[in-house]
Amino acid sequence: MPRPPDLLTLARAGHVQSIVQVVRMELLRRRWCARVDFADETLHVHLLGSLDQPALSPQVAAAQLFLILKQLRIPRLEQVEICAFRGSRLLWRQSLKLGSRQRWDRFSFGNWSVNAWAYPAALAMALMVNNIGLLQLLHLPWHIWIHELGHATIAWWSGYRALPLPIGWTSISSQRDPFVYFGILFLLILLFWSARQEQIRWLQALAVLLALSQFCMTWLMPNRTQDLLITFGGVGGEFYLSTFLMASFYFPLPDRWRWDFWRFIVLGIAASSLWRSFWEWRSIRLGLAEVPWGTLLGGQGDAGGDMNRLNYDFGWSPDQIIQTYTFLGNLCILVVLSLYVLFLLRANDEIWLHLRARLILWINGLIGSSSSKRP
Repeated sequence: MPRPPDLLTLARAGHVQSIVQVVRMELLRRRWCARVDFADETLHVHLLGSLDQPALSPQVAAAQLFLILKQLRIPRLEQVEICAFRGSRLLWRQSLKLGSRQRWDRFSFGNWSVNAWAYPAALAMALMVNNIGLLQLLHLPWHIWIHELGHATIAWWSGYRALPLPIGWTSISSQRDPFVYFGILFLLILLFWSARQEQIRWLQALAVLLALSQFCMTWLMPNRTQDLLITFGGVGGEFYLSTFLMASFYFPLPDRWRWDFWRFIVLGIAASSLWRSFWEWRSIRLGLAEVPWGTLLGGQGDAGGDMNRLNYDFGWSPDQIIQTYTFLGNLCILVVLSLYVLFLLRANDEIWLHLRARLILWINGLIGSSSSKRP
């Protein structure tokens, strides 16, 4: 059933009755039996199925309807409510958000412009910080502190007391302290509870994962492996902690832990540290720089340095050290780039929903074709 061109023009101009008629005709053309209404800036679509007709799943129906409405390009369609009926019985209800008119907020986690420019700006800042002498000097204590936090986080998660200092030294106790284990566990439970109260699922999952890793590292991991990881975690922390802090930029925390503004400061510091470490170990791998033997306080001759211990105490060859940290650096850069692309798409509702709808229909098509081939 073709739709009159002038009717579609009126619908795109915002005429309510025309919007309803165009959508109803489009659904009828695709053999969807539906009732369509428009009220309170929301398009209501009631899918009317017979008792002997198989019902569409909510995900597939929402994906198909989303693509249909985007092809119509009707500006006023921002919110859609879909209800599926079999006879007079309601099967499911699904809300579909096509777009939004949000107030500009430069600190908003859902602001597309902020998500688009934050990482490039942080990269530009990292390049300046690591190539201008005065900025290098100002950033050095933060970089050293992230290094020492790399040691300390492994020690804490293994049940040891640790005090990281931005002078190139971390004090670590020789014996496990139950207060450290249960103190961190209490904080993780508190974090999980706060995230559960505000329904922040990713934070709940992270709290559970951290608690499980803490249990394994404290009670199940051999002492020599703990010592190896604590030693490795200095330079390793320059990579994985910086990456974690950069990734955290896109994630809102519970209200009591809000960091809408401070996440920009953390992003700049983390990006500068990640780039500094990545470029340093890339230069070492290319033979343009040497492995950092020794310690910051004792110099290159200090046998207690991280690289010295990895070499003498744990049997790592210089090539193994270089390859491991180079691989970790490349992996962290890949993770950062992947997160940037993912959340850039996620912040743009139209692009994200379009990709999600295409993926759902593609998976549904695969399932349908495999089912039809069965005898």
